[in-house]
Amino acid sequence: METDVCEECGGLWLDRNELARFDRPDVAFGDALVAHLQQFPAPLLDHTLRLRCPHHRDVVMLRRPYAAYARVEIDECPQCGGVWLDADELASIRDSRIAGS
Repeated sequence: METDVCEECGGLWLDRNELARFDRPDVAFGDALVAHLQQFPAPLLDHTLRLRCPHHRDVVMLRRPYAAYARVEIDECPQCGGVWLDADELASIRDSRIAGS
């Protein structure tokens, strides 16, 4: 599966439904992706800023909780369903699934 990683901040773009392939802690692909993202320095982020979809530049992405068990907010495009994760958010989602089990 092809993923899009920002080489500047370690952010991750996943197309619709791709996040489900990486969010479970028992999936080796997720382990490899988290390890890759951890090589990037933690960026200073302003979560009050709204992001635009990289595929639909005129669409402002929605910031929402990933799931009830996860204390992670993700950015999702209301048009294409793609998801932007900041560098540490995939690891947090996977960790919260372990804690929620």
